[in-house]
Amino acid sequence: MATFFKKEEMLPEAICLGEILIDMIPDKKGVSWREISSFSPVPGGAPANVCIGLAKLGVKAGFIGKVGDDPFGRMLVDTLQRNGVDTSQVRFDSIIRTTLAFVSVNERGENDFTFYRNPGADMVLRSEELNENFIASSRAFHFGSISMTGEPCYSATLQAVQFAHKHKLFVSFDPNLRPRLWRNLREAKSKIMEGLKNADLVKINTMELEFITGTKDLIKGTDWILQNGPKVALVTQGERGSFFHNKNGFVSVPAYKIKTMDTVGCGDAFNAAVIYQLLLLDKKGKDIFNLSEEEMREILRFANASGALTATKKGVIPSLPTRKQIEQFLHNSTNKPAGNEIN
Repeated sequence: MATFFKKEEMLPEAICLGEILIDMIPDKKGVSWREISSFSPVPGGAPANVCIGLAKLGVKAGFIGKVGDDPFGRMLVDTLQRNGVDTSQVRFDSIIRTTLAFVSVNERGENDFTFYRNPGADMVLRSEELNENFIASSRAFHFGSISMTGEPCYSATLQAVQFAHKHKLFVSFDPNLRPRLWRNLREAKSKIMEGLKNADLVKINTMELEFITGTKDLIKGTDWILQNGPKVALVTQGERGSFFHNKNGFVSVPAYKIKTMDTVGCGDAFNAAVIYQLLLLDKKGKDIFNLSEEEMREILRFANASGALTATKKGVIPSLPTRKQIEQFLHNSTNKPAGNEIN
């Protein structure tokens, strides 16, 4: 049986497109904004996190995006390079500054974002700055909704997705809903639906599931998603674990018991782990859209471990695990799921 991914071993294997920015992390968490006296700049942006997560797992990864020609922008590109990411398609803007996202983390580990991005450099990536050959060389393409919040990056994102489909890449989409970045939620839902229809796989959290589908029910909600474009739907549920649904059925795997330090980026670590596992399965000749329940379950166990390890440290990129760290975590007999696995 022919595999979905291209067989040629060309660089990069996976490409991520979208926002790369500076997360301003409060030095004291669990307090109101007016009580925060200082922040620390930390490289971030969901697609960039996924890209570095893939690189740390051993995938040859490349990033497409734009930063300001400023100290923060150079810091971000240096971070990508130090983590083994191909930055040949990262552009510098001489006028627009690098986006900043101020993050407040409460005692429950929940995050609130305030963006300094009107516009930010990530928003001004243009279609004509895309390199089709760079995308054609890959096997997987990942993007999110934040690069769809305004022009010209919206058009650039759609153009890149079209290139990905043209060259038969596997396309992954993360809605990553941030209401403050949209003019209104109606527009957000419309653009997210456009992303869904252009994706083979979508990863969402429970809040996004209800926003997109109108239901909290995992089976009904992901079934609706599968009827609207994607062939694979995954839902992350925080401490309750994760859920995988394809045409063969669905499985749910509970989360691991850990001491949480910082939940920022856990979904990105999960995303990277899923894409990594699908790349491996494709290399083995598996039809990644026709996986068995046990194959789905193994993917969730690995991805849950990736998210759990990320939550045990502060800062996303330094916390993203390697394949060896995930395997050691899974091998450790004390790392047991917090509940029962179900079909």
